[in-house]
Amino acid sequence: MNQQKISFQSIYVAIFFAQGALIPYMALFFSQSRFDLSPGQVGTIVAIMPILSIGVQPLWGMLADRTGRVRAWLIIAMLGAAALSLTFLFATSYVWIIMLMIAWSIFQCAHIPLVDMMTLEYTSRAKIDYGAIRLFGSAGFAIAVFVMGRISDTTWGLASTFLLSAVMLAIGTLFVRSVSEQEPKQVHTTAPFQWSAVWNGPFIAFLIGGMLVFGPIYANNYYFGIYVTSIGGSTTLVGTLFLVAVLCEIPFMKVAYQIVSRLGTVNVLAGAALISALRNGWLALEPPIWVVWILAIVQGLVVGLLIPVALQFVRSLVSRNVVSTAIGVYMAITSGLATAGFNLLSGFIIEYNSIIGVFWMYTVVSIVGAVFFFGLRRFRVKG
Repeated sequence: MNQQKISFQSIYVAIFFAQGALIPYMALFFSQSRFDLSPGQVGTIVAIMPILSIGVQPLWGMLADRTGRVRAWLIIAMLGAAALSLTFLFATSYVWIIMLMIAWSIFQCAHIPLVDMMTLEYTSRAKIDYGAIRLFGSAGFAIAVFVMGRISDTTWGLASTFLLSAVMLAIGTLFVRSVSEQEPKQVHTTAPFQWSAVWNGPFIAFLIGGMLVFGPIYANNYYFGIYVTSIGGSTTLVGTLFLVAVLCEIPFMKVAYQIVSRLGTVNVLAGAALISALRNGWLALEPPIWVVWILAIVQGLVVGLLIPVALQFVRSLVSRNVVSTAIGVYMAITSGLATAGFNLLSGFIIEYNSIIGVFWMYTVVSIVGAVFFFGLRRFRVKG
């Protein structure tokens, strides 16, 4: 069991290192003068993966539910994304970049929901806290953004993000292969799929709140670098601030379930959403740099609580035989639809206003999302 736990932790390090080397720097990379792209075009590029994940992530989940071969699909998705990420080094035009982003996103958006499906099954079977494994993803992300911040200021430049990402994904597949997978107890190749088992009232209400809360959080990963450089910071500072934020996720992931046991799931979700709104509003006021450091810690608190608590909450809202599909839908709506919408909207707000306007928008939306989370109380009482 200990070896299996280490393998899962290593998979999270690899997958999130690959993301941390790319996502925080992608908007900066395509904003370089050699591409000659407008902020709106950059916003469109970084919105492609979230847009595609709306439809693709549930499909990955359905494949996992119907075949029971999550490990094989995860290896295919990781190798596909690794191979395609290298092609960005040769991108020369807007149309070429768009086409590459579409192909790469189909594989990339599968990683987190698939590894979460495997991990939740393992932690349930081994009686291990999910957060104790997921926090290694945060560690991998933190190391990546810090290392990439340093490298980007050297002659290697921002292009090295794609190379680092590809290498880590390839390494990660070796750990995926070492994980033992439970044989599916039942084959579902011919059974009709019942969407009514997924689309229930509490789950839909949670998804609405999740869109409004997670959308700004995920979009922040793309645009925070632009915010920092707009106030005079360097890409090294961007990486260091992400390092602080993600490292602060780890202790809160570790204690998330203890906090839930004291305050309740809905209160934790809504409280974290309000804290996120406060953080965005404070950034919109253009505080001094020492305050930005403190707000990086606050961001870690918010994400460290929201990710494990929300994922476990999803499991409690649907029947066991559609958990993988429900996770895929949840990922598609929050990291997909919401992130795509906020990435696009952020790009156009920058084009017609400024990056400060983006964070004011994040503030208002996060407050509304917190209200929706509080509204989940009535469902939980009735259920």
